[in-house]
Amino acid sequence: MSVGVLSLLFLANLRVVPFDSGSMQTARFQPYISLATGLQHNVPMRLVIRQNGSPDMKLTARYDTKPFAEVPYYDIKLGMRRRPWAFELELVHRKLYLVNRPPEVDTFEITHGYNPLLLNCVRDWAGLRLRAGAGVVITHPQTTVRGLRFPETGGVLGWFVSGPALQVSVGREFGFGPRFFAGLEGKAAGAWVRVPIVDGSADVPNVSLHGLLSAGWRF
Repeated sequence: MSVGVLSLLFLANLRVVPFDSGSMQTARFQPYISLATGLQHNVPMRLVIRQNGSPDMKLTARYDTKPFAEVPYYDIKLGMRRRPWAFELELVHRKLYLVNRPPEVDTFEITHGYNPLLLNCVRDWAGLRLRAGAGVVITHPQTTVRGLRFPETGGVLGWFVSGPALQVSVGREFGFGPRFFAGLEGKAAGAWVRVPIVDGSADVPNVSLHGLLSAGWRF
């Protein structure tokens, strides 16, 4: 067989991938936004409250979340996707109300938010969206301990960067046309936080489980 024929056969079997419109569409980055609400369960964790001149209070804290009272539980994700990967900035607004308060504690709430701000890496796998993230917790504590009410000042307008946070989650996404989508997500999150009180501080670690229902838009 001549060299010319071999050359023609070789060229006939080439795939010109860089110029294939389907490949180009798949490879491009696509921004998106999603908004979710949901429920959370907090695992009882050790709470330590320190106040100058008084003994420390240590207890296994139980928290209510009141996800649909006042400002409700919400989750916002801003992402950039190129299948099968995506990267996201995520803010979760959630609240903690201490249920089993000691007699010395009139109020212990972090209800303008115990808010993880996270950078996520996402991987599509077997029809699921696997997510892992790390970041910080932004808090706005509201406390009255031994009759001393925290004035909700300091930090930035009463907000504090209070400690690290991690999360993992698994979700499923459902498309409705080229732009709109909805999703279900289950996540486990952990954080270690120290918040100020009058003349002291409190260590407020948290491990929680979350179930979310979301809606989003691809740009």
